[in-house]
Amino acid sequence: MNLKRTGRGTLAVLTSALALLLVPVSAGSASANSSPGWGDDRPDVVWDCNHGKAKCWYHEVNAWTALGKRREVGNPIYNCSGSQTVDETLTWRTDRTTSYSFEQSTSVEVSAGLEKEIEAGMSVSSTQTETWTVGSTLSASQSLESHVGPHEAGGWWFAPYWRHSQGWIEAHYGKRNHGHYYWYYPGQGSTGVQTTTPVRLSDGQMKGKWYWATWNC
Repeated sequence: MNLKRTGRGTLAVLTSALALLLVPVSAGSASANSSPGWGDDRPDVVWDCNHGKAKCWYHEVNAWTALGKRREVGNPIYNCSGSQTVDETLTWRTDRTTSYSFEQSTSVEVSAGLEKEIEAGMSVSSTQTETWTVGSTLSASQSLESHVGPHEAGGWWFAPYWRHSQGWIEAHYGKRNHGHYYWYYPGQGSTGVQTTTPVRLSDGQMKGKWYWATWNC
């Protein structure tokens, strides 16, 4: 397989949409703590923060931006039985959405309110041309020329830039909850809460790189 990278070119952004990762959970009952890694002897901090049962803050410990994994975009172009090169210009699009991890688990609810608290605790962008908004879904769209030789197939891959944030949640209860007013999930100063958000350019486009690959068929 031959891979080459193109320039970013013209990208287009899909209208921002609220992205929720939802798995049905009980109302924080003693038998079903939806805060991964915590037992029933502690409050269900994630559920409580989602439903306004505690005042919550997100404290960021680490943050960085990095190019993510490539993922194939659309369907491959096949020229398996042809005797001449096939030249096509097509518009390709791909989407990326914020993802959350709590103690290595993504099977938890993230509400709009908790998203806002997480975003408020994330470090601000160091540049005016790149930002990130927790919960948004972004799209990259680009018209690309494809050249597939005889007995070959080809396809496009896209790798987005992700903004990674790691930290912990501080929850204040109005009365004692499991013996304490204040709880720190999953631990004060820890990195158990992780958020991965696509990077948005100043013109609303998602930042990333396109790759072209061909292979014999």
